[in-house]
Amino acid sequence: MAFVIKNVRFLGFGIALAFLSSFGQTYFIGVYRPAIAAEFDLSNSDFGLYYLLITIVSAIGLNRLGHIIDRAALTPYVLTLMGSMALACVAVGFAHQFWMLILALMAVRLLGQGLLTHASMTSMSRYFDRNRGLAVAIAGLGFPIGQAILPAVAVLLMADQPWRNGWLVFAVGLMVIALPLVLWLLRGHGARHTDWLADQQRVAVADDNTAGAPMRRRDVLRDGRFYLMLPALIAGPFWITAAFFFASELAAFAFMDLSAFTAFYGFYAVGSVAAPFIGGLLVDRFGGRRLLPAYPPLFSLSLLVILLEPSATGVALFMGLMGLGAGITLPINNAVWAELYGTRFLGEIKSLATSLVVVSTALAPFLVGLALDAHVELSAIWAFGVVYCALSTLLAVPVARQSGNSPFSRK
Repeated sequence: MAFVIKNVRFLGFGIALAFLSSFGQTYFIGVYRPAIAAEFDLSNSDFGLYYLLITIVSAIGLNRLGHIIDRAALTPYVLTLMGSMALACVAVGFAHQFWMLILALMAVRLLGQGLLTHASMTSMSRYFDRNRGLAVAIAGLGFPIGQAILPAVAVLLMADQPWRNGWLVFAVGLMVIALPLVLWLLRGHGARHTDWLADQQRVAVADDNTAGAPMRRRDVLRDGRFYLMLPALIAGPFWITAAFFFASELAAFAFMDLSAFTAFYGFYAVGSVAAPFIGGLLVDRFGGRRLLPAYPPLFSLSLLVILLEPSATGVALFMGLMGLGAGITLPINNAVWAELYGTRFLGEIKSLATSLVVVSTALAPFLVGLALDAHVELSAIWAFGVVYCALSTLLAVPVARQSGNSPFSRK
């Protein structure tokens, strides 16, 4: 509690950025999918393909731009992101030609799911050491809060006015409400950054260019540990996206209609809100690296449950376990990068990992859709997911058990 009280503003800043990232998240953009598809005469497969391309481009952009947070002062950097997001929302609102809409959605995805999320999580991981897990968990509350509020507001706005107007309303809200709030939350950050720079200088002197020195993205790409971790890192985002994107097919598999199926989303929300705090406390005690193999089994078990029990009970357990997996992943993954590679170039390293996660969320609808179109049974697809998550657990074990921070060389 003392940690939260002492750092309440900066933790609030992390929550705010996570909340504002909602404008670029699938659950928000998906609210507008029927209206966009109707206006531009897009089929479901057409929309899925364009969304795949939009997301991949945003992932590439994140990978190229994520390093900027390592060099830029945080306040002007974040204000630039928020101003750019407001402009992107305006662009969506005025995009009456299809190519303009595609470009605007690329910007929204890059800034929301990409850079604002990246800025929130990187800031918490960088400036908190002893309580890193708890800080990431608290900031992560912004994601479910945004998921609960902003799509509902978007639906209300569309109820009595054209869908484009909602984006203009959100742009005004970003500049009039969110921007001053974030400025207030960042007051006093200069002293925190000065302390962090001093710590980095002490680390640099102590390391004296030894193997323990913080590494950069090119070093991570030569580290075998990164490739052992990667299957686990993308397991959750891939299968969660697949589950929500193909909700109607999953509902039919469980002998339910879609409205009844979506009523169980609350179980996912409960798990995703509670688990980060549990994971954060465990990370602060044991370290993120040791906990790497802990979350893929939750995804494997969730997929297995609905396979064995395709009913309301199975769906409730499936959603709850998915939520627990998603929640506990947040503090573990964000702590791992700082523990293995240091915080000096954390932005460029995390942007590499985050961009790959974003790509996995883009590939999930496409690959699972191809399998379904090829008449592969949903049960077979889910069974593959069970095996994949189990194998990703085994691959992560050597990283978790390694002593010290020396990389596994890939010369």
